[in-house]
Amino acid sequence: MIGRRRHLATLRGFTLIESIATIVVLAVLGSITSLLIVNAVDGYSEAATSAQLHGEASIALDRAVRELRKIELDSAATGVAPNISSVTPTSIAWEPNSSLSLSGARLMLVDNGATAAVLLDDVSALSITTYDQSNTALAASLTADQCDPIRRIVIDVTLQRHGVSDTLRSKVFIRSTMSGGGS
Repeated sequence: MIGRRRHLATLRGFTLIESIATIVVLAVLGSITSLLIVNAVDGYSEAATSAQLHGEASIALDRAVRELRKIELDSAATGVAPNISSVTPTSIAWEPNSSLSLSGARLMLVDNGATAAVLLDDVSALSITTYDQSNTALAASLTADQCDPIRRIVIDVTLQRHGVSDTLRSKVFIRSTMSGGGS
């Protein structure tokens, strides 16, 4: 009989307290693990979005730089001057009928009077700054003959998507105004 009691005591299950303690420990471990997984997925998603924004901005700025470098000399100017008709902090226009501008959240390029092409979406800021031969910043807004001293253009574009932001800057030297550049 004593042997039977010992056998029954060893077959006894977990107590309620032991079961609850086990469930609590497993719940804590599960929540920590899920938090780590969520943070990793969020980090990956943010990095992927940032890489996509950077790639899109890089391609768009490369196209804009190519077009700006091709600005020809102004044949009506008395000296060496680019054929730029106006500059504002968010747009630049040059002849013949070409422009780069911010329209809403889009970076738009008009090439030789053609239909405006969207270079970039989700643009939150565009800044165009011009510089003269001595690398001095010119006024923010220029028109007509005021554009003659422009030799370098700096474009800053900021994109924002899904809470991720990326800014790229590009410096453009107008080839036709460089010594030996000609048109």
